[in-house]
Amino acid sequence: MRSELVRAVRGILAAVSLLAFVALFLALQARITSPAVLGGLAALGTATLLAAAGRSGVRRLLGRGESVPANGDDPTAEGDAWLDESADETPWTDRADRAARDSDSDWALARLDPALDDAWNRWSDAALTVGLAVLGVGSLALLAAYPGGDPPLGLALLGVFGLNGALMTIPFLFKED
Repeated sequence: MRSELVRAVRGILAAVSLLAFVALFLALQARITSPAVLGGLAALGTATLLAAAGRSGVRRLLGRGESVPANGDDPTAEGDAWLDESADETPWTDRADRAARDSDSDWALARLDPALDDAWNRWSDAALTVGLAVLGVGSLALLAAYPGGDPPLGLALLGVFGLNGALMTIPFLFKED
């Protein structure tokens, strides 16, 4: 029972971390948010990432994590084992794709997936779906209650992206583990 509770909390914290870092990215791109809000989003994302994935997750996000698997196997050295192909028989595009996937990205949002991979579970999918839905409905409610005559387009886009993201993540709630 305790392990299920821990898994649920880690999963929810992983989704909150993802949502915080995506919100931080969008706020930085919009350049309309105060530094206090940016700092708060960064602190929330880092704290929940640390709680969900530990120090190794934070190191991966910062680009200091290990790029080879923990067991020491090099996935590109032997070819594609699950296709029963040697490295000579594997098309060069597949090898290049695998090599690109193994290297760390310079973009912090791209490194968020490997950082949260160990903590992600069905609870994360549920929290992400609910979080995106709340974000979409909340921004559309703010848009409807906007007092000025010319409402910001960013609220409409955030509402549409939030609701579409929530609808796209619903199937992950029903997948078999």
